[in-house]
Amino acid sequence: MTDFSKHMTEQTEVNEKAVQAAGDFLQALGLDLKQLGMEKTPYRVAMAFSHFFSGLKENPENCWGELIPTQSDGLVAVRNIRFYSMCEHHLLPFFGIVHIAYYPAEGKIAGFGHFAEVVDVLARRPQLQERFTYEICKAVQDGLGARGALVIVRGTHLCLSMRNHLGGDSDIITQAGLGCLADGTDAGHQAWKLLMEGDAQE
Repeated sequence: MTDFSKHMTEQTEVNEKAVQAAGDFLQALGLDLKQLGMEKTPYRVAMAFSHFFSGLKENPENCWGELIPTQSDGLVAVRNIRFYSMCEHHLLPFFGIVHIAYYPAEGKIAGFGHFAEVVDVLARRPQLQERFTYEICKAVQDGLGARGALVIVRGTHLCLSMRNHLGGDSDIITQAGLGCLADGTDAGHQAWKLLMEGDAQE
């Protein structure tokens, strides 16, 4: 059984109201679920969204684990962390990549996999890309006690591309910087160039 299937099975009882609501919603839009062979769709929708929004019950601060002491005080960058989230305006997916840079304080760093865990927790919530970007940056700054953090997110939004054919090839880029990597600082500009270097070559 996959992790997703296991999660869906474990959540069956707590989502009965969501199952009923999903069915009522689809029928209100004029869908005859029985005639279309979609009787199980409300259940599947409720179970899927219980996973998509499961990050609301998790705290990204718990993802860091024990920090690693080093002698490093130079810029650390983690690029191309993939994410999938749900736009809170239309409940349609948006997805893309996250770039993170930070300056360690007192040589304390985190293993690279923990950054992906933080991104995943925050992505599994109804989100706005702008808020998502800031929340990741704040989690890095606070969780690592970093001297500065910069996060850049490039996202493709289905609420744009599915609803407007002119937006099919569009993507959205957002950034958030804190501490010594705040917007307008020389260090922030240098970190931006480092994180976006690969994107500029595409």
